[in-house]
Amino acid sequence: MNLRCNHLALAIALSLPMLTGAGIALARAPVADTAAAARTTNVQPVAADAQRLMPLQGAWNTRTFAGLQGSHGPIPASAFVRTSDLGRLTAADRDALAAAGVTLDIDLRTADEQAQSPDLLADDARFAYQRTSLMGTEKMDLQKMMTTFPDSLGAAYVQWLDHSQPQFKQVFQRIAAERDGTVLFHCTAGKDRTGIIAGLLLDLAGVSRADIVHNYAISAHYLEGQPKDSAMNAQIMELIKQNPEIGRKMAGMSGTAPENMAMFLVALHQQYGGAEGYLKSIGVSEAEIDQLKVRLGQAG
Repeated sequence: MNLRCNHLALAIALSLPMLTGAGIALARAPVADTAAAARTTNVQPVAADAQRLMPLQGAWNTRTFAGLQGSHGPIPASAFVRTSDLGRLTAADRDALAAAGVTLDIDLRTADEQAQSPDLLADDARFAYQRTSLMGTEKMDLQKMMTTFPDSLGAAYVQWLDHSQPQFKQVFQRIAAERDGTVLFHCTAGKDRTGIIAGLLLDLAGVSRADIVHNYAISAHYLEGQPKDSAMNAQIMELIKQNPEIGRKMAGMSGTAPENMAMFLVALHQQYGGAEGYLKSIGVSEAEIDQLKVRLGQAG
């Protein structure tokens, strides 16, 4: 794994929800103070966000794009579902997703993450399943990753635009190929990899920058109850115990601060002219982009 990939993978590892939970007490007190401060500044949903929330028993931050205003009208509820780890879904949850029209599940996690928490839609015949590791790596060498540290999650998101182009292309081409039904996409925490795919889709639809940032920033609120007992979280907490300074840095990387998405969108437009320019630059065809716009309710 090269240095840039280390930055990306570390950013994802650090953004798991464990840093906003009780497990942070394993590190020194200043880390806990920083994490507590981050919790109190979470962006809260507004009334309009309620129409997009899909309450599930075994997954958190499960939302559609329903009603978000694009260039040619509101995005339909049937276009997409974004969510977090699906390893705890109940039978009722799976039935609810099928009833909502979900036909394709795109898993953005690494092979390590899938092995630790298998996606429970993967073996359900009602859903097609594709896993594409958006980080460009399949293993998490956390000890090695700790030798580098990005300045912020926003900076890591910007790096993805260059580093993970083959993975972005695969994800968006697979979405474009799904002509019917609702497309679900998720990672582990449901905020970083998932948030960037959501940001690109919403930018492609012509949703305002303020609304895209808000849609990202409320994830921390919806993730507050997500369990923090994964094997990867345990590995990270052990590393924090061994090196509290790493823990202090990591505490500042948790959550979904609005400036992370704002930084990503600025870079997306400065470097590529927006999501459409980016998708064209990585090899997504005009026909595929048009199909994405159809799904988003923005044809014409």
